[in-house]
Amino acid sequence: MSPAPLTPAFLVLHGHRIEDLRDEVAGFIQGHPLGALETEQFLVQSNGTAEWLKMSLAQQHGICAATRLQLPGQFQWWLYRTVLGAHAVPERSPLDKSTLAWRLMDRLAGLAPDADPVFAPLANYLGTGDPLRRYQLARRIADLYDQYQVHRPDWLERWAAGEAVLCDARGRTTALDRAQLWQAALWQQVLATLAPNDAALIRPHVHERVIEALTTRAPTPRLLARLPRRVVVFGLTHLPYPTLRLLAALSQHSQVVRAVPNPCRFHWADIVEGAELLRARNRRQPLRGGSDAVRAAPEDLQPLGHPLLAAWGRQSRDFIGLLEEFDDAQRTRAQFAQVRIDLFDDGDAPIADLPLLAQVQRHIRDLAPLGEHPHPRVPDTDRSIVFHIAHSPVREIGRAHV
Repeated sequence: MSPAPLTPAFLVLHGHRIEDLRDEVAGFIQGHPLGALETEQFLVQSNGTAEWLKMSLAQQHGICAATRLQLPGQFQWWLYRTVLGAHAVPERSPLDKSTLAWRLMDRLAGLAPDADPVFAPLANYLGTGDPLRRYQLARRIADLYDQYQVHRPDWLERWAAGEAVLCDARGRTTALDRAQLWQAALWQQVLATLAPNDAALIRPHVHERVIEALTTRAPTPRLLARLPRRVVVFGLTHLPYPTLRLLAALSQHSQVVRAVPNPCRFHWADIVEGAELLRARNRRQPLRGGSDAVRAAPEDLQPLGHPLLAAWGRQSRDFIGLLEEFDDAQRTRAQFAQVRIDLFDDGDAPIADLPLLAQVQRHIRDLAPLGEHPHPRVPDTDRSIVFHIAHSPVREIGRAHV
């Protein structure tokens, strides 16, 4: 008996509680089951999240089986090989981080204090040429280039073409700072060490070929049978734009479910710096009270939102803004009428009765500016927010217990 067909879709769930997102995803999976021998594919941000999710699903349903949990990078390379074929894409990129470090070791060995002025910052750092120092530098630069391959392939393409520039989301370019020119020059040297066939197998090139195969060609029945019928991206607060493009391309043939932790039920991108750059075509959440911060005067922006969200929410803000390019909430509601895509609870206890941490979370959820916050009374027994002096700024963040 063949498994029931699944409607291809790019389905995005927003919620301020990770447990609510988990429950909605579990209910969706149960309501739209895969075949008995198929594997449910999850993408998570860490191994810790993977273990928590597996244990939670097992506690809810008695078992968590036939479930594969991977980091996004691992899944992407597997998808490359699935779409283009294992014969066309090796198990590892010729410029993955570990291999790249050794290529850089070789290039850095040739630097001398009187080398090309472009490489003077590297030559000065290497000094007398201690091999351990060179290896440590090679690993740091390899990690940097690895991040560029994932997040900024457009920069690498410009550098490969001999342009020492940076480009922004609007395609505008600026020249590399003089002290950073070595990045473009060293990338060109690394590419020159590759065989012609290997040059086509670096991550950005393979990535574009896969997107083209998924969007502009008619996939063969054999390829469709190899693709996962569903991918659940759970709890990630950030994904690079190229990865979102890949998932959107995959959603033309598979169900892609995004469970996004979102601290606020309203559209809040405009309360942070740079509001003039964020004139989103689509807004998933409504404007709070009809107040549009894009059209507000700069001095009026801060009162429109919660100051903690404005100060700490930049990465989530940018990610949700990117996600809105691919998220069609109206279409999702039409396709999956029984699915709650906005998981923000309304059954609230009086805010004065809540612990201090819960009050702060409520204000952030409702995008309440400071002027609307009643001055809370904090009993001596309320330990929901505690600040500790520690040996680093990160560890000084207060531990919270609800």
